[in-house]
Amino acid sequence: MANRDTSIDPKLLESAKKHFLEHGFLGASLKAICADAGVTTGAVYKRYKGKEELFEAVVKGTVDAMNAIIENASKVDPKELSDKELVSVWYTTEKTSQEWFERLMSLKEGFALILRCSEGTKYSSLHHDWIEKMTEVDYQYLLETQRRNLADKSITKIELHVIVAAIWQMYYEPILHNMSEEEIKIHCRVANELLDWGKAFGIKRL
Repeated sequence: MANRDTSIDPKLLESAKKHFLEHGFLGASLKAICADAGVTTGAVYKRYKGKEELFEAVVKGTVDAMNAIIENASKVDPKELSDKELVSVWYTTEKTSQEWFERLMSLKEGFALILRCSEGTKYSSLHHDWIEKMTEVDYQYLLETQRRNLADKSITKIELHVIVAAIWQMYYEPILHNMSEEEIKIHCRVANELLDWGKAFGIKRL
């Protein structure tokens, strides 16, 4: 990583975000980014190795937030949960869906960059990798729920992966399509009806 000045002009990152959103990583021009930010390309190279490292700086907050979700979920040992706590994990309410949307909305532009504009960078498969990691965490919950005879034991890891991917898409698609806050509230109700994975996995309500 290049040696960076801690007093980076925020106009550079704002300009980079704008150009990456409009043109994608591959289509964005470093020269145009610099021109909009009012800095020279030489000044950029004193801070970053190149365009990809600049993209990395723009999405860093979103990547850190996504990693934190995995890390926090991994801290809980499902074996230490009561039956009631374990079962409650599998039932999403309209309120919890809304909380998830609010969290993701605060990262809206970062998600758009990663999901739509990252081809050509190491982040092009980030959302797939994230789903794999989240599936692994959720699978430990599923195994424990099945071990206690609180869930359908025929549900496999690959089936869980498909559901996790579907839920993830249900959360980020409204954000990518710029749905309004009111539209997202309606979507929360629809999503809860469509993706009742507690019911789908035969989770026993206690």
